[in-house]
Amino acid sequence: MLGLIAFMKKSKIILLFIFVYLLCCCFLFFVEKSNISSWKATEFNGSCQIINDLKVDGDSFQAVVRCNKEKIQLTYKINSEKEQQNLTKLRYGQFISLSGNLETPPINRNQNQFNYQTYLKHQNINFILQANSLYITEHFDPSPLMRMQNIRLTIIKYLSNNISPIVSPYFLALITGENNGFSPEMYEAYQQMGVVHLLAISGLHVNLLIGAIYFLLLKFGMTRERAIIFLLVFLPFYAILTGANPPVIRAATMTALLLLSEKYSTKFSAFSVICLSFILFFILQPYVIYEVGFQLSYAVSFGIILSSRQILTKQQNPFAKSFAISLISTMMSSVVMMYHFYSFSWAGIFFNLLYVPIFTVIILPSCFVVFFISLIFPAFLNMPESLLIFIIQLMEKITNIFAQIPYQTIVTGRPNTLILILMILTILLLFYRWQKNKFPLGLLFCFCALCYIASFNFSGKVSFIDIGQGDSILIQLPNNAGNYLIDTGGQLPFEKENWAKKRKPFTIGGSTLTPVLKSKGINSLDKVIITHSDADHMEGLDDLQKNIIIKELVFAKGADTKAIMKDTLAVMPEVKRTIILAGAKWQVDKNKFECLYPVKAGEGSNNDSIVIKATLDNKIWLFTGDLEAEGEKAILDKGIKADILKVGHHGSKTSTSIEFIQKVKPSLAVISCGVKNRFGHPHEVTLNTLEEANVKILRTDLQGEIIYTFGQGFETTLK
Repeated sequence: MLGLIAFMKKSKIILLFIFVYLLCCCFLFFVEKSNISSWKATEFNGSCQIINDLKVDGDSFQAVVRCNKEKIQLTYKINSEKEQQNLTKLRYGQFISLSGNLETPPINRNQNQFNYQTYLKHQNINFILQANSLYITEHFDPSPLMRMQNIRLTIIKYLSNNISPIVSPYFLALITGENNGFSPEMYEAYQQMGVVHLLAISGLHVNLLIGAIYFLLLKFGMTRERAIIFLLVFLPFYAILTGANPPVIRAATMTALLLLSEKYSTKFSAFSVICLSFILFFILQPYVIYEVGFQLSYAVSFGIILSSRQILTKQQNPFAKSFAISLISTMMSSVVMMYHFYSFSWAGIFFNLLYVPIFTVIILPSCFVVFFISLIFPAFLNMPESLLIFIIQLMEKITNIFAQIPYQTIVTGRPNTLILILMILTILLLFYRWQKNKFPLGLLFCFCALCYIASFNFSGKVSFIDIGQGDSILIQLPNNAGNYLIDTGGQLPFEKENWAKKRKPFTIGGSTLTPVLKSKGINSLDKVIITHSDADHMEGLDDLQKNIIIKELVFAKGADTKAIMKDTLAVMPEVKRTIILAGAKWQVDKNKFECLYPVKAGEGSNNDSIVIKATLDNKIWLFTGDLEAEGEKAILDKGIKADILKVGHHGSKTSTSIEFIQKVKPSLAVISCGVKNRFGHPHEVTLNTLEEANVKILRTDLQGEIIYTFGQGFETTLK
């Protein structure tokens, strides 16, 4: 009987959660229906007001603008250094005259990658304005909110100009919430160690600052009631001045609710406050639930609050308590990190024990002290700033040493829905059992097992990754028997003037290929095969090897005579190199690979491309690199009949001759090329040749990433 009553009570809670979930879904449904635009993709000429996200990065200018009461994402390519300097002076509320084209935002072209269209839609933005010309008008009419944002821009400019560039990134991050000042290398080091959250304003920073202000106000004789009123007025201004990111708004809202409860002598529990702040946040900004910062902030806060009564109170030792908080934070954030970034840092559990005290006790207070000294007593700035520079340089040296420790990050890929649910249930059950008894190691092992399963490739796959104008083909053998990458794609390097260079330029290897591989749970490649030494097939290799372990690099004899290959080999001397010619073979279970071409050393050009014949899932595949008609002719007398052909040279008219297709007799052909590329690939002649032979054609420029799953067949990212 008692068991039945307990079950009914639990059932009521479950039903309540289901009801709340359905209510949220209905609310989001109506919000989605109302999120429509009055604009259409067309030419644009008119005036707009800058209202948010003002960014000047090299020769790129971006901002959210308002046109006819609707938000639009503006992008503009800066033409000169003088124009760049003028654009850096812009402020929110400024009207600008624009001409250009309104375009629908692009969606992700590779599976499980960032969807820019969805991201903008969640900002209530439905179009991108690609401006060809931009003129700054004399009309300037900022709202009160924009005036606050302009104060933030003024502080950012002041810190950038008056604080040493060695430490100014920390001032910008911890005072204004602007984290673009860090070098990519330094930021990635903190990220790898799992302490990058300390470089953003979070609930910890807000609570420390509000606590310090509250203490000082009481110390200077202000009554408790007036101090609370002052803080309630100060909090929204502070949230805006720090960028109004979800973690800041969450912390500010919770702090305000707790202050109100103290003012009116109404005791709110921490759990009630976080739930109320969540509801208020969701009602005012429904789309915020999709933001990574929001999910991480609430997941970690919920975990710590729910654990505070029983788990944390059991820890008598301060070190044990800090360790428990770090473990809880890592576990609660891990699922969010795996879903969005395909990995999480287990090492952060330990590094946070060192870095949280350093930032909260030394770095954060020092930044505020030095900032106020620079404002009030600039003549006395040198000594405290020099001391802070010494501390930060020492910390960065230690960080760079720690960052070299291998295997700090667990790469899981994006877990499927079932695995995600099991992970969440395992974490909740782990905390529940931890509250009742000792730490449940068995459940921790279950969580680790789920992480491994999430990254495990049970069925083999062949993925033609959309890297624009180039080639990159990933072969995943069943049951994690091997991961091979044929070519890495890349870009032809274009030298820019210093003013036009971006802080973190887009690269194929780092910005496209690495995230795609990690989303599939890959952190190492057994073989990387470079078919030939052209930039669009191998320029991404340098950035790739910085992020993914490469066990063996395979290329044709003579390919290293080109400068691009020489330079790349020079930066990866520890990677095993295998030089091959026709006749090279290897086999893993039933999966066979054979090099058909080249037969002699070449120079790494198109007609020196490695041609691989593979047997995968009982089908014969032919991967031809950039082989042209001359090279095709050389292998006509070999066994080149195949079921699936990777068309040579992106469908150029210089490849895929009629004689070659008659010999290969493919049932399906895949063409890898960029959208509206300047070469006009694939050529009409090539397409006609394939169509006349009744060959089905799949193209990355039209269908995005093309994935073949063993036993299932082909699917494309763009339907």
